[in-house]
Amino acid sequence: MKLTRRQFLASLGAAAALASIGAYYWIFPKREERVLRVYNYSAYINPDIIKDFESKYGVKVIYDEYESAEEAYAKLQLGGGGYDVIVLTDQYVPQAVKKGLVAQLDKTRIPNLGNVDRVFFENNFDPGLRYAVPYAWGTTGIGVNRDYVAEGEIEGYEQLFDTKVFLPRHKGKVSMLEEFLEVVNAAKLYLGIPLNDWSEESKQRIIELLREQRDFLAGYYGASVYIPALAKGDLHAAHAWSGDVVQAQSENKSVEYVLPKEGAFVWIDFMVIPVNARSPDLAYEWINFLLDPAVAAKNSSYTYYPSPVKRELLEGLIGKDVLENPAVYPPSGTKLVQTYPLDESALKVVEEISTAVKRV
Repeated sequence: MKLTRRQFLASLGAAAALASIGAYYWIFPKREERVLRVYNYSAYINPDIIKDFESKYGVKVIYDEYESAEEAYAKLQLGGGGYDVIVLTDQYVPQAVKKGLVAQLDKTRIPNLGNVDRVFFENNFDPGLRYAVPYAWGTTGIGVNRDYVAEGEIEGYEQLFDTKVFLPRHKGKVSMLEEFLEVVNAAKLYLGIPLNDWSEESKQRIIELLREQRDFLAGYYGASVYIPALAKGDLHAAHAWSGDVVQAQSENKSVEYVLPKEGAFVWIDFMVIPVNARSPDLAYEWINFLLDPAVAAKNSSYTYYPSPVKRELLEGLIGKDVLENPAVYPPSGTKLVQTYPLDESALKVVEEISTAVKRV
């Protein structure tokens, strides 16, 4: 049986033990522990990958989670929060770069970048991947529990904003994403407002729509809340990210993912290194580690989010239940909607809408 430090002190006596420990560290000074600090969305990594990295590199990983990109961006603006790697959703990357919040990458330190599909180098948010490396990608849609929502009862955002039939029928059992930019974009798609329209008129139309919807909702939830709630039936429908719904489905086969008929938003989440990172060397090791095909496959098989690693490199490493799942890899013919990079004025409008809608 392993003797814990508490048992050791109790058995020998506190004074004697402390004296012995002090003498040991005076003769053999404790080596400074190498620590990597990572900030990522909740329910967005295979925990074994953290352990594998710690074992391979002899380091300690402090891994903290958040529920919305606004939180991550706020941390960056406050100096990075002491983190070495932050996962940031695509629309916030241009502003982080513009404000000098993230370090330009030394690609010679990320040899596994060659495993990334070329399409990601052509993204609209950091063309050429000069400051950000893709972590995962997916779509935004709707998770439903078929024990409570009949087949064909919900086809898209039309029902999520329906205050006459759908929402009253499921009052208090429907949630929207905590990440409010996603809520605003969903409202724009439903109202037919161009995604790059941030005018006062459009802002007021969105506020009016979301206020009407608000009183029927269970709340604005992140993955750590809506995944178990969907599985248990505490939520009948949830505005959700694709892989999260598959995670809920793995717990309850009645859960399904609906690609909205109005269009499913496609997004990319990126890994960035804050300019004030304490351990940039370990940050590069972490990023490179996650782009190894075996590691990427292990992560995707757990989170149900597609890796940016070339699909041919993942063949045989990921099961068909993931590679052929429409909630993971959207089928051909799916209406996919690309989002736009945000400028500072757009971010301000999103914040204004959020405040106006949530204000009691």
